Amino acid sequence: MLAPNSEMPSFTAFAAQIETSLTRPKRLSQSQAVWIFGTGQFGRDVCQILRRHGFEVAGFIETKPKSETACELPVLAWEQLSKAQLGSQIVIGIYNRGMPLDQLESLARSHGAHDILFPWDLYDQFGSDLGWRYWLSSQELLTSNLDGIERSFNRLSDHTSRQCLLDICRFRLGALTSYASSRHAENQYFNPLTLENLHSTSLTYVDGGAYNGDTLLELQATRPVNAAYLFEPDPANFDVLVRHTAHLESRITCLPLALADTRQSLSFNAGTGEGAAISASGTAHITAVALDEVLGRQHIDFLKLDVEGAEVMALQGAKNLISRCRPVMALSLYHRPQDIWAIPDAIAEIADGYDLYVRQHYANSFDSVLYAVAR
Repeated sequence: MLAPNSEMPSFTAFAAQIETSLTRPKRLSQSQAVWIFGTGQFGRDVCQILRRHGFEVAGFIETKPKSETACELPVLAWEQLSKAQLGSQIVIGIYNRGMPLDQLESLARSHGAHDILFPWDLYDQFGSDLGWRYWLSSQELLTSNLDGIERSFNRLSDHTSRQCLLDICRFRLGALTSYASSRHAENQYFNPLTLENLHSTSLTYVDGGAYNGDTLLELQATRPVNAAYLFEPDPANFDVLVRHTAHLESRITCLPLALADTRQSLSFNAGTGEGAAISASGTAHITAVALDEVLGRQHIDFLKLDVEGAEVMALQGAKNLISRCRPVMALSLYHRPQDIWAIPDAIAEIADGYDLYVRQHYANSFDSVLYAVAR
């Protein structure tokens, strides 16, 4: 868990560090074999991309191999690698919210590996092949948007949030690997930042990306919910959502819809490893609506958005609702690298008088959440 930091975060110091001390990502060399640590979807995708570019992938590494081969290559435990193999280029092919990258690096080094590359190293070299991967980006995307990051920094309302924002950026630039294990102590979504600012005795809750209803059930354990509008476009998730909420006494409205800025059909991609996303190349199609259109003159108290990269569109489709009701908001901040400035920018365009906070809830800067509380 993250410990409180009493030092005043400085954007000027951060920008100076980026300008003077940031090293370029490591690049894979075709003159040496590559071993990939991890046989999940991300590791397999990396294997295919490297092979396509003419790199020699010697095999995969797992702490406890579950099979002897992956992608028709050997899968070995660390203890099975020779000294020469440990001296190869080793790519961390694990990229998710549950396995901190700094701990994976420490594990690799403890077995004698020393030439280790991280997912962000790969993205700078093979970004066009890897495609959308949540917050992964080239260094240039972040370093060329320091003005946007500074806007977000200045809009945040406490030192913890400002430090969190800068640490997320350092981590994603490869300058603070230890941040991979960092998490704040607060519960996700429902914590003092939000609960202490919910003053209605009977809440109306709106959930974009309701999944199976677990977030609503968490809220109901802390506050009485009078009505809830739950949006979930994935058919399998929607069926479970309906079953999980059927017994509730509150007025529950489940809608098999995505959220956007207008009514439209969106291409949807099941993604790889971590989840799904709105994508122009998606093979499925979902119907999206604007909250202003669906909820009309309804009053809402809490808006949660975890909509796989469509958070900005969803906010723009709820301009009237947010301006009129001024709900507490919890907004996912990690689906796209530009979210860290685009989402605060969107809120500033919609409504004045919101205090903004950032908290980190899972490893590797996944499940970072922007909390917006009306003054």
